[in-house]
Amino acid sequence: MAYPDLEGKRRDDALALLDEWISSPSLKRHCLTVEAAMRTYADRWDEDVEAWGMVGLIHDFDFERHPTLDLHPRDGAPELRRRGYPDWVVDAVLSHGEGEDLPPRDSQLRLTLAAVDELCGFVSAVALVRPSRSVRD
Repeated sequence: MAYPDLEGKRRDDALALLDEWISSPSLKRHCLTVEAAMRTYADRWDEDVEAWGMVGLIHDFDFERHPTLDLHPRDGAPELRRRGYPDWVVDAVLSHGEGEDLPPRDSQLRLTLAAVDELCGFVSAVALVRPSRSVRD
């Protein structure tokens, strides 16, 4: 599926959003990990690497302020809209949340985000119980 452009949004904009909204180094690391995985899948499937990476990078930007399933990512969506993120990006971010009122996981992008988010969280948790506390080994 071809996605409309990012309407001028760049990776630097997303990183600034994370810096403003996230203080936890581990949550920032998670966002960067999801971004990397989303870019990898986009490349593999001939999708827009920048678009998929952007969605992965900002998917949890509001989690510190709204850490419950009834709030995240619903309550962060208006901030994304206020900052000029395209509706298709906001809807993709919303689709990784839980609830019948959120956009469905009805595209490769949305399905991949939901899966990658969980997988990256799991891999990081497993790494923390290793003696090195690192994913590298």
